[in-house]
Amino acid sequence: MSAHRDLDRLIQSFLAEGPMELPDPSYDEVRDRMEQKRQRAFIGPWRTSDMNRYLKIGLAAAAVVVIAVVAFNLLPGSSAPGGETSASPSVSPSVAEPSTEPSTAAGLPVGSSFMLADGQPSGNEIGSLAMTVTIPAPGWDGEPDDGILVKNDADPPDGSGMIVWAGVDHLYVYGDPCDWSSTRPETPSTTVDEVVAALAAQASRDASAPVDITLDGYVGKAITLHVPDDIAYSAGEFTDCDQGKFGSWSMGTTDLSPHRYHQGPGQIDEVWILDVDGLLVVIDWTYYERTPADDVGELRAIVESATFGQ
Repeated sequence: MSAHRDLDRLIQSFLAEGPMELPDPSYDEVRDRMEQKRQRAFIGPWRTSDMNRYLKIGLAAAAVVVIAVVAFNLLPGSSAPGGETSASPSVSPSVAEPSTEPSTAAGLPVGSSFMLADGQPSGNEIGSLAMTVTIPAPGWDGEPDDGILVKNDADPPDGSGMIVWAGVDHLYVYGDPCDWSSTRPETPSTTVDEVVAALAAQASRDASAPVDITLDGYVGKAITLHVPDDIAYSAGEFTDCDQGKFGSWSMGTTDLSPHRYHQGPGQIDEVWILDVDGLLVVIDWTYYERTPADDVGELRAIVESATFGQ
């Protein structure tokens, strides 16, 4: 009988006679590793609701690996617990060939062009506009399909990042970012001036006066917004706000929840809104008082390097 069939038989025997659950230490180790992966996911509107499903799938896959390892150890020639290991042929060490692919361990390559494609699942895109930026320094990572670029995960107290919506035709700007469920307007903002005016009028925002901007030859307006420093916040949630979220706007016509919500008290958002050949482009770049000045300067340089195209 082949080793493959022996392995199948042993796995079946293990499943029939062995434990049906992972030992607590193994379960805890798998759970901890999956949680570490989860915590490295991008935050804010780019936090995915599928993480819990992925965690379950990961735990199931890890359980199969543990079962396979136990079964393999029971095969002839394998060492049983407390037994001796049978001799195996020696293998000469091999030297790995150097990779020709650029390393991404330290983030996006400095000086490279990075396309922030329009991938927001809002359901109201009317174009396929993309935005390309230049990376000026190490440490920046991105999610092109979601229009995201971050450093230190954009988390408080010193992160920074940006998120882009391009090719949208309207935004529902809430009257109150904390009480957003009851202050979503019946009609959306559809122009640069309407979006900026709605943001300037939001409660609890301490918004700056709008200013005119030009980016890649296209005109628009910019406004600086703040999340209050003293707002109630605990364990990643704004505890006094609807669903624990402090939200700026929604884009869906049926989904009332925020498409842009924020990461913590004291967050500063510089929102640039442009009209690019009839398409609305919204660039929200964010940082904190404790974000290093160099990081804020790099973020501004990234935004100002933007070019637009199909």
